[in-house]
Amino acid sequence: MFRVSSQCVVIWLLSVVLSGCSLLEVKLDSQTTPLSKQELNARILTREYAKSFFTQVEISADQITLAYPASDTVHQSYVLLWKIHSEQGLQQSAYQTVPLAGLIDSWVFATQMEAFFVSGDGKDLFAVDFAKQAAVQLSLEAKQLARSVLSTSDYETSRLFVQEFSQNNEFKELTFKRVPAYRQWLEFLGKDQSEVVQTLGTMPEAMGDASERLSIMAEQTPKLMSWKAELVAMNSALSGEDLALTLASLRNTSSSLQDFIKNNPEYMQSLAQIMSEEMQPLLDDLSIKTDQKLNALSDERVALEKMVERERNALIAMVEKERLEIAGIVTKERALFTEDLDRLSQDVVTLAIDKLMELIKSTIIYFVLFILVVFFAPLSVGYWLGKKSGNK
Repeated sequence: MFRVSSQCVVIWLLSVVLSGCSLLEVKLDSQTTPLSKQELNARILTREYAKSFFTQVEISADQITLAYPASDTVHQSYVLLWKIHSEQGLQQSAYQTVPLAGLIDSWVFATQMEAFFVSGDGKDLFAVDFAKQAAVQLSLEAKQLARSVLSTSDYETSRLFVQEFSQNNEFKELTFKRVPAYRQWLEFLGKDQSEVVQTLGTMPEAMGDASERLSIMAEQTPKLMSWKAELVAMNSALSGEDLALTLASLRNTSSSLQDFIKNNPEYMQSLAQIMSEEMQPLLDDLSIKTDQKLNALSDERVALEKMVERERNALIAMVEKERLEIAGIVTKERALFTEDLDRLSQDVVTLAIDKLMELIKSTIIYFVLFILVVFFAPLSVGYWLGKKSGNK
């Protein structure tokens, strides 16, 4: 017989158990609940709708801009305010952590903007209908988006909720102050408030969400800041009209002076005296107005610098918040992965020991049976044959 060490036996047993055990066919789960198909569709389609919203608003706004002269600062300012607040409002609505919240809030926002331009306080804001047409089209697309994501019963109930909520929270001005509607939508449908945040999804889903938010922020922020700067410059107190009129008067007076000097040298002294008397009030007025305009320009520059600084700080704070959220998600996933590995290793060791004990028990049983067969079986047969022969 071959003499085998106990270490070799254990190694052999482990190889047999590990090769045949189906428990090793385990996928390492991060113990996070992935987003449902409905939630993924809501997130993807809502953010596609948001990009279409931005494009249509900007195209319509450019068409309205061409309908008014550049000197019409009132309507040009209205166009800039519409672009700024509509895109800011929808960006805040669509890019939320909870996909269905983004869908419902975007639908409500589009409906409120449609009501503002069609029948609300903004119906006579522009002489052309480009804003009204864009608002109607965007509201229709939001309805189609909701119909494609929600079930038939939920859509019909949600449609009634959106109409009622929009009427109760109408936009009164171009600032488009947004009121979140998701919680009230849950109450309207009779759903549990705990469904507000069920899960952030798996780690790839959460990372993708953060990446999309950072991307749209990097894309929209420069445009919004440029529109705000243009709006500030357009409505500043500095006006070049008075300065242009003053300079034109100065040029006319200078031409007259040159003509007198050239053709009437004898009146040079008298003309110089007259021009001095006429030019002095003009120069004084020009000096006063120039100082006033420069002071106003300085104030507007300070205000613009403060606004840019505020936007920059808000952007930095948002990026830092997203970075901390991503770091927290990665840390949580790493800890869960380590726990999975520890638990799996313990299960493997326990299973190997159980299999080894079963093998030892079966070996002992077979050995006892072998002893019984080899030693006691021949004696029993001989005893039985001897007894049978004695009886005969």
